[in-house]
Amino acid sequence: MLISSHSFKGVKSVDWFQELPSLFDYDIILLDTPGIVNFWSLAGKLKRFGKNAYTLPRIDKTAKKIKANLHIIRENLLEMLEFNVTVYALYSPDISIGTKVDSSIYVPESYPPRELPFESYRRPKWYLNDFINTNAWCPISIKTVAENGKAIIKKDESYEEYFKNFKGWQYYFVSDSLNIDELESKYESRWKVKVELSPIATNKINKPIAIELIPLFYKWARGWDEEEGGWESIPKKIGARLVLLPVDNPYDTRPLIEVLLQRIKVFEKTPPPAWLGAIKIPGEASLENEIATKEQNLEAMKSDVKQSEDSLTELRKCKELLYETGSILQERVKSTLDKLGAKIEPSPVSDEFIIEIGGKKALIEVKGVDNKSVSKPHLSQLNQDMTQYRMMNNQGIKGILVGNSWRLHPLKQRDMPDKPIFTDYVVKVAPNQDIGLISTTQLFKAFCKTLEEPKYKKDILNKIINNKGVITF
Repeated sequence: MLISSHSFKGVKSVDWFQELPSLFDYDIILLDTPGIVNFWSLAGKLKRFGKNAYTLPRIDKTAKKIKANLHIIRENLLEMLEFNVTVYALYSPDISIGTKVDSSIYVPESYPPRELPFESYRRPKWYLNDFINTNAWCPISIKTVAENGKAIIKKDESYEEYFKNFKGWQYYFVSDSLNIDELESKYESRWKVKVELSPIATNKINKPIAIELIPLFYKWARGWDEEEGGWESIPKKIGARLVLLPVDNPYDTRPLIEVLLQRIKVFEKTPPPAWLGAIKIPGEASLENEIATKEQNLEAMKSDVKQSEDSLTELRKCKELLYETGSILQERVKSTLDKLGAKIEPSPVSDEFIIEIGGKKALIEVKGVDNKSVSKPHLSQLNQDMTQYRMMNNQGIKGILVGNSWRLHPLKQRDMPDKPIFTDYVVKVAPNQDIGLISTTQLFKAFCKTLEEPKYKKDILNKIINNKGVITF
């Protein structure tokens, strides 16, 4: 958000005398403080009263609104300095703006000093009834010294463009004068606050003319052996970045704001008018046609790539035979047998399925187990389903137990003496119960072989439907 008399496309911009939106909604805020003076100066309302002091004819609604906004910004920033926000301020030394008052009518309480008799001072004819301070927006105060010089030493090279057109400097900051009393008071119940001052640019004797202020928040030490009022040595939180930057021409700050907007990746660009499309440069039409043709070709290629990607995804699903379990493994065994040529139908006695090959049917039971072999309980479940099928249909049915044992182990470690796919009991009993035993690794290898040599499908299906016990391909 930018608070300035200038406005830019793509940036929320408000003037100092307008209603402010909530500052809490913005991560980056730009303050054009010289614009406060320019607003009245360009209207011919300001008269110089003294060094860094000006008078207005009267305090009107606009002046009161600007003062109120300065207070709102100050209060909001006190809250926001704890968080990750950045505030850029085009900064000038304190400027006081008020009305001129005849001292014979009214004498302010602060004049003259109490320790000397009033009569010993010659009263000026006029004095300034101070109403606005242009830096009242800032909850952190720092003094400046008005001097002039030409040499500007950039400590932060990222601001090279900002200082590009500067002819020199008009003031420098007094680092030791940094005052954070208001900030400390705000957070003292929760944090010990310090502010780190980093020079962005200095004069030749290392006096800062542009600075970055970063609040650091430390946890108070709470241990019984801690010194009262102590705090931890490492900050718990790093707060906002408050950047105070000088201006080369206080009456024209727009170029400097543009540089800052470029710095934070906000660019102003005029959109082309509608009539511009009718103007053609030689070669423009042919390039447009060439681009259109290439875009059509690109769309066709994207479609081909998408089809290939879908085919690859589908093909890779067969690898699930090697590591999955449960319903996913069951679905993958079903689709693999289907691709091999077996007919698939639902099982009336279980949540799995039946295959038919050459007029013969077999009831399938699929098991995936982690760190063990397919064992007696798995075989017993298939046997029970086969018995129930016989009772329902008055005829028997072959059974096939498909096992993915040791499913998370590499293939070369499976089907070894210490990691058999089926236990000895299952291998011994299965043939007598008309049950075939198929390892998912065997089924995977068989399927891969048929992708290269489809003629082997018939041989594989024949073994699946006719063989008993351990079936290999």
